[in-house]
This record gives sequence, structure tokens and C-alpha cells, in this order.
Amino acid sequence: MLAGTLVWELGRDTLSLSPELVERLGLMTSDPDAVHVSAYRDRIVAPDVDGIYERLARSFLHSEPLTNFYALRLADGTTIKVRSSSRWELVGSDKPTRLISVISEVDGAIHSEIEDEFIERLIELRFLAEKLPDKSYRALVDELLEEVWKRRRPA
Repeated sequence: MLAGTLVWELGRDTLSLSPELVERLGLMTSDPDAVHVSAYRDRIVAPDVDGIYERLARSFLHSEPLTNFYALRLADGTTIKVRSSSRWELVGSDKPTRLISVISEVDGAIHSEIEDEFIERLIELRFLAEKLPDKSYRALVDELLEEVWKRRRPA
């Protein structure tokens, strides 16, 4: 199973990748000053790129953790599906400046970014509903979450 970590610093066109990722992607080195962001981006299957960048941009504005699913082309010509759990870090300022993504190969079915984001928002609503004195809101969100769960995992 492919797994590794990607680190990208805002304002630099370089990133660091864990050695296994570098090898499987067919890149020359894992030295952060030698691996260009575009070298990794070029390995992402075209339809996935725009969605990833849009979500990373929104995540930057809100400094919230983010999960992306996308396909990567490996050096041997095969394509694999990966999940990246990303977060922006503050490095010496009040704005995020470093993105750290933990990447792992996905085994089995994956769902669309829109679907995943919808569920993330429902979970946020569930936490908000928990704070309200009127528990009927919590019940409504629970029903929605249960329905979404059934659709994703049919009996």
C-alpha cells in the first residue's frame, strides 16, 4: 500500500515527499529543494486537480483540516486512488504557511469530493445542534446523517 507525507511551503515552488512516494511516482529525489510542486501535480489524474486546488484554497481561508480523494499515476503506468488528510500550519505568523498532507492508498470504493464535503458539513451541523437547547435540531441532523450513511453503505 502506498503511503507517505507531502509538505509544501507557501511562496515556494518546492515540496518534500517521503522517499516511498518519490520512488513510486518516479521522481528523481525527495530533497525539498529539488522536487517541484508541478512534478507532483502532474501525477494527479487531470479531472481531480481542479477540485483539489479549490478545496485546499478554501481550507486555507478557514484553517480547517481537509480530506481529498484523487487518483495518482505511478511511474510504472498504473493509477491508484489515494486519500490525503491535509492541514495548514502556522509558521511564524498568524496565517497558514505550510501544508502537510498525509497520503495513503485507498483500498475499496471511494466517494466523490462533493459527497464527502456534504457529510463534513452535516457533522459540523451536528456539533452546532448539540449546543442548542432545542434538541429537535439534533434529531433532524441525526436523521440526515443516518440516511446518508445508509446510502453509502447499502445493507
